[in-house]
Amino acid sequence: MPGPLVDIENAEVYRGGQQVLRDLNWSMRDDENWAVVGNNGAGKTTFMKLIFGEVIPLHGGVVRLFGHPRLTPLRDIRRHIGFVSAEYQASYDLNCLGWEVVASGLFSSIGLHETVSPRQKELALNEMDSIGIASLACKRYRSLSYGEARRVLLARALVSRPRLLILDEPCTGLDIPTREHFLATLETISRNRARLIYVTHHIEEILPTVTHVLYLKEGTAFAQGKKAAMLAGPVLSQALGCEMRVREEGGRYWISGTGKP
Repeated sequence: MPGPLVDIENAEVYRGGQQVLRDLNWSMRDDENWAVVGNNGAGKTTFMKLIFGEVIPLHGGVVRLFGHPRLTPLRDIRRHIGFVSAEYQASYDLNCLGWEVVASGLFSSIGLHETVSPRQKELALNEMDSIGIASLACKRYRSLSYGEARRVLLARALVSRPRLLILDEPCTGLDIPTREHFLATLETISRNRARLIYVTHHIEEILPTVTHVLYLKEGTAFAQGKKAAMLAGPVLSQALGCEMRVREEGGRYWISGTGKP
Protein backbone atom coordinates (compact mmCIF):
# COMPACT_ATOMS: atom_id res chain seq x y z
CA MET A 1 0.00 0.00 0.00
CA PRO A 2 1.35 3.48 -0.86
CA GLY A 3 2.72 5.49 2.06
CA PRO A 4 1.60 8.97 3.06
CA LEU A 5 2.66 12.00 1.07
CA VAL A 6 1.51 14.26 3.89
CA ASP A 7 0.82 13.35 7.51
CA ILE A 8 -0.39 15.94 10.05
CA GLU A 9 -0.92 15.08 13.71
CA ASN A 10 -2.39 17.25 16.48
CA ALA A 11 -1.58 20.51 14.70
CA GLU A 12 -2.50 23.82 16.30
CA VAL A 13 -1.52 27.08 14.60
CA TYR A 14 -1.78 30.65 15.85
CA ARG A 15 -1.39 33.73 13.63
CA GLY A 16 -1.44 37.26 14.99
CA GLY A 17 -2.31 35.92 18.43
CA GLN A 18 -5.43 34.17 17.12
CA GLN A 19 -5.87 30.42 16.87
CA VAL A 20 -6.45 29.53 13.23
CA LEU A 21 -6.09 25.72 13.24
CA ARG A 22 -6.81 23.41 16.17
CA ASP A 23 -6.55 19.66 16.84
CA LEU A 24 -5.94 18.99 13.17
CA ASN A 25 -5.27 15.40 12.11
CA TRP A 26 -5.09 14.53 8.42
CA SER A 27 -3.18 12.22 6.11
CA MET A 28 -2.87 11.97 2.33
CA ARG A 29 -1.58 8.86 0.59
CA ASP A 30 0.37 8.63 -2.65
CA ASP A 31 -2.61 7.31 -4.63
CA GLU A 32 -5.03 10.08 -3.55
CA ASN A 33 -6.03 13.54 -4.73
CA TRP A 34 -7.76 15.77 -2.16
CA ALA A 35 -10.08 18.75 -2.28
CA VAL A 36 -10.04 20.98 0.80
CA VAL A 37 -13.36 22.79 1.16
CA GLY A 38 -14.57 25.42 3.59
CA ASN A 39 -16.10 28.84 3.88
CA ASN A 40 -13.96 31.98 4.00
CA GLY A 41 -12.15 32.08 7.33
CA ALA A 42 -12.28 28.32 7.82
CA GLY A 43 -8.47 28.06 7.84
CA LYS A 44 -7.88 26.75 4.31
CA THR A 45 -4.99 29.02 3.36
CA THR A 46 -3.26 28.52 6.72
CA PHE A 47 -3.66 24.77 6.23
CA MET A 48 -1.80 25.02 2.91
CA LYS A 49 0.91 27.17 4.48
CA LEU A 50 1.29 24.55 7.21
CA ILE A 51 2.00 21.91 4.57
CA PHE A 52 4.34 24.21 2.64
CA GLY A 53 6.27 25.10 5.80
CA GLU A 54 5.36 28.80 5.92
CA VAL A 55 3.78 28.31 9.36
CA ILE A 56 4.58 25.73 12.01
CA PRO A 57 2.35 24.00 14.58
CA LEU A 58 2.72 24.49 18.29
CA HIS A 59 4.93 22.08 20.22
CA GLY A 60 3.35 18.64 20.06
CA GLY A 61 2.04 19.04 16.54
CA VAL A 62 3.74 17.06 13.76
CA VAL A 63 3.90 17.58 9.99
CA ARG A 64 5.61 14.96 7.84
CA LEU A 65 6.01 15.23 4.08
CA PHE A 66 7.05 12.33 1.85
CA GLY A 67 7.88 10.36 5.00
CA HIS A 68 10.40 12.94 6.25
CA PRO A 69 10.14 14.76 9.58
CA ARG A 70 9.86 18.54 9.44
CA LEU A 71 13.49 18.76 10.64
CA THR A 72 14.46 17.92 7.07
CA PRO A 73 15.59 21.20 5.40
CA LEU A 74 12.62 22.90 3.78
CA ARG A 75 14.51 23.47 0.55
CA ASP A 76 14.82 19.69 0.18
CA ILE A 77 11.11 19.18 0.81
CA ARG A 78 9.86 22.06 -1.32
CA ARG A 79 11.59 20.88 -4.48
CA HIS A 80 8.96 18.10 -4.49
CA ILE A 81 6.02 20.53 -4.12
CA GLY A 82 4.48 22.87 -6.69
CA PHE A 83 2.25 25.73 -5.56
CA VAL A 84 -0.26 27.94 -7.39
CA SER A 85 -2.62 30.56 -5.97
CA ALA A 86 -4.21 33.87 -6.89
CA GLU A 87 -2.41 35.41 -3.90
CA TYR A 88 0.94 34.23 -5.22
CA GLN A 89 0.12 35.62 -8.66
CA ALA A 90 -0.42 39.06 -7.13
CA SER A 91 3.00 38.90 -5.44
CA TYR A 92 4.87 37.86 -8.60
CA ASP A 93 5.33 41.37 -9.92
CA LEU A 94 8.54 41.15 -11.97
CA ASN A 95 8.23 41.82 -15.69
CA CYS A 96 10.17 38.77 -16.85
CA LEU A 97 9.62 36.90 -20.06
CA GLY A 98 7.20 34.02 -19.75
CA TRP A 99 9.90 31.36 -19.99
CA GLU A 100 11.94 33.16 -17.33
CA VAL A 101 8.98 33.05 -14.93
CA VAL A 102 8.71 29.31 -15.53
CA ALA A 103 12.48 28.78 -15.15
CA SER A 104 12.41 30.60 -11.80
CA GLY A 105 10.53 27.58 -10.47
CA LEU A 106 13.76 25.60 -10.75
CA PHE A 107 15.27 27.93 -8.15
CA SER A 108 12.12 28.53 -6.02
CA SER A 109 12.58 32.26 -6.59
CA ILE A 110 10.53 35.23 -7.74
CA GLY A 111 12.44 36.30 -10.80
CA LEU A 112 15.74 34.88 -11.97
CA HIS A 113 18.80 35.56 -9.85
CA GLU A 114 20.85 32.66 -11.16
CA THR A 115 22.42 31.92 -14.52
CA VAL A 116 20.07 29.67 -16.48
CA SER A 117 21.78 26.88 -18.36
CA PRO A 118 20.63 25.91 -21.87
CA ARG A 119 19.21 22.72 -20.36
CA GLN A 120 17.21 24.64 -17.77
CA LYS A 121 15.81 26.97 -20.41
CA GLU A 122 14.85 23.92 -22.46
CA LEU A 123 13.03 22.46 -19.44
CA ALA A 124 11.06 25.69 -19.03
CA LEU A 125 10.13 25.84 -22.73
CA ASN A 126 9.15 22.16 -22.78
CA GLU A 127 6.93 22.65 -19.71
CA MET A 128 5.14 25.56 -21.35
CA ASP A 129 4.63 23.50 -24.50
CA SER A 130 3.29 20.55 -22.48
CA ILE A 131 0.39 22.62 -21.12
CA GLY A 132 -0.27 24.48 -24.36
CA ILE A 133 1.26 27.90 -23.65
CA ALA A 134 4.41 27.83 -25.80
CA SER A 135 3.22 31.05 -27.48
CA LEU A 136 3.67 32.91 -24.16
CA ALA A 137 7.37 32.08 -23.78
CA CYS A 138 8.68 35.39 -25.11
CA LYS A 139 5.88 37.63 -23.87
CA ARG A 140 6.40 39.91 -20.88
CA TYR A 141 4.65 38.72 -17.73
CA ARG A 142 2.89 42.05 -17.17
CA SER A 143 1.51 42.00 -20.71
CA LEU A 144 -0.30 38.70 -20.15
CA SER A 145 -3.99 38.44 -19.44
CA TYR A 146 -5.00 37.35 -15.95
CA GLY A 147 -5.71 33.81 -17.14
CA GLU A 148 -2.51 33.57 -19.18
CA ALA A 149 -0.47 34.62 -16.15
CA ARG A 150 -2.14 31.91 -14.06
CA ARG A 151 -1.19 29.27 -16.62
CA VAL A 152 2.42 30.51 -16.72
CA LEU A 153 2.56 30.15 -12.93
CA LEU A 154 1.15 26.63 -13.28
CA ALA A 155 4.02 25.79 -15.64
CA ARG A 156 6.42 27.34 -13.09
CA ALA A 157 5.00 25.05 -10.39
CA LEU A 158 5.43 21.99 -12.63
CA VAL A 159 8.87 22.63 -14.12
CA SER A 160 10.72 20.92 -11.24
CA ARG A 161 8.56 17.79 -11.66
CA PRO A 162 6.94 17.90 -8.20
CA ARG A 163 5.31 14.90 -6.58
CA LEU A 164 2.63 17.11 -5.02
CA LEU A 165 0.84 20.12 -6.52
CA ILE A 166 -0.93 22.46 -4.09
CA LEU A 167 -3.58 24.74 -5.58
CA ASP A 168 -5.03 27.40 -3.28
CA GLU A 169 -8.27 28.63 -4.89
CA PRO A 170 -6.48 28.67 -8.27
CA CYS A 171 -9.56 29.65 -10.29
CA THR A 172 -10.19 32.88 -8.38
CA GLY A 173 -10.60 35.73 -10.88
CA LEU A 174 -10.90 33.49 -13.95
CA ASP A 175 -13.90 33.73 -16.28
CA ILE A 176 -15.83 30.53 -16.98
CA PRO A 177 -14.12 29.50 -20.28
CA THR A 178 -10.65 30.18 -18.83
CA ARG A 179 -11.58 28.32 -15.64
CA GLU A 180 -12.75 25.25 -17.56
CA HIS A 181 -9.60 25.23 -19.69
CA PHE A 182 -7.48 25.51 -16.56
CA LEU A 183 -9.37 22.69 -14.85
CA ALA A 184 -9.02 20.45 -17.92
CA THR A 185 -5.25 20.97 -17.76
CA LEU A 186 -5.22 20.08 -14.06
CA GLU A 187 -7.23 16.95 -14.78
CA THR A 188 -4.54 15.74 -17.18
CA ILE A 189 -1.76 16.61 -14.73
CA SER A 190 -3.47 14.77 -11.86
CA ARG A 191 -3.87 11.64 -13.97
CA ASN A 192 -0.35 11.51 -15.32
CA ARG A 193 2.12 13.54 -13.30
CA ALA A 194 1.44 14.72 -9.74
CA ARG A 195 -0.94 14.33 -6.84
CA LEU A 196 -3.18 17.29 -6.05
CA ILE A 197 -4.40 19.19 -3.03
CA TYR A 198 -7.06 21.54 -4.37
CA VAL A 199 -8.37 24.23 -2.02
CA THR A 200 -11.72 25.78 -2.88
CA HIS A 201 -15.15 26.82 -1.66
CA HIS A 202 -16.71 26.05 -5.07
CA ILE A 203 -17.58 22.36 -5.33
CA GLU A 204 -18.09 22.64 -9.11
CA GLU A 205 -14.31 23.02 -9.39
CA ILE A 206 -13.63 19.63 -7.80
CA LEU A 207 -12.14 17.44 -10.52
CA PRO A 208 -13.23 13.89 -11.40
CA THR A 209 -9.74 12.71 -10.40
CA VAL A 210 -10.19 14.00 -6.84
CA THR A 211 -10.64 10.97 -4.61
CA HIS A 212 -11.19 12.52 -1.16
CA VAL A 213 -12.56 15.69 0.43
CA LEU A 214 -11.57 17.41 3.67
CA TYR A 215 -13.95 19.99 5.16
CA LEU A 216 -12.39 22.66 7.33
CA LYS A 217 -14.73 24.53 9.64
CA GLU A 218 -13.67 27.02 12.30
CA GLY A 219 -10.09 25.84 12.01
CA THR A 220 -10.62 22.14 12.50
CA ALA A 221 -11.30 19.06 10.36
CA PHE A 222 -15.10 18.98 10.39
CA ALA A 223 -15.35 15.91 8.13
CA GLN A 224 -13.10 13.98 5.76
CA GLY A 225 -13.40 10.92 3.55
CA LYS A 226 -14.08 9.63 0.07
CA LYS A 227 -15.48 12.17 -2.36
CA ALA A 228 -18.90 10.67 -3.06
CA ALA A 229 -19.79 10.48 0.63
CA MET A 230 -18.40 13.92 1.43
CA LEU A 231 -20.26 15.64 -1.42
CA ALA A 232 -23.64 14.25 -0.43
CA GLY A 233 -26.09 17.05 0.32
CA PRO A 234 -26.42 16.53 4.11
CA VAL A 235 -22.65 16.49 4.75
CA LEU A 236 -22.04 19.49 2.52
CA SER A 237 -24.91 21.38 4.15
CA GLN A 238 -23.56 20.80 7.64
CA ALA A 239 -20.00 21.65 6.64
CA LEU A 240 -20.89 24.95 4.97
CA GLY A 241 -23.81 25.91 7.22
CA CYS A 242 -26.45 26.17 4.51
CA GLU A 243 -28.96 23.59 3.27
CA MET A 244 -27.90 22.39 -0.18
CA ARG A 245 -28.88 19.86 -2.78
CA VAL A 246 -26.16 18.43 -4.99
CA ARG A 247 -26.17 16.67 -8.34
CA GLU A 248 -23.34 14.76 -9.97
CA GLU A 249 -22.80 14.93 -13.72
CA GLY A 250 -19.82 13.68 -15.69
CA GLY A 251 -17.70 13.29 -12.60
CA ARG A 252 -18.31 16.89 -11.49
CA TYR A 253 -20.62 18.04 -8.69
CA TRP A 254 -23.00 21.00 -8.85
CA ILE A 255 -25.24 22.82 -6.39
CA SER A 256 -28.80 22.22 -7.58
CA GLY A 257 -30.65 24.07 -4.85
CA THR A 258 -30.15 25.87 -1.56
CA GLY A 259 -32.20 26.64 1.51
CA LYS A 260 -31.90 28.89 4.52
CA PRO A 261 -28.74 28.85 6.64
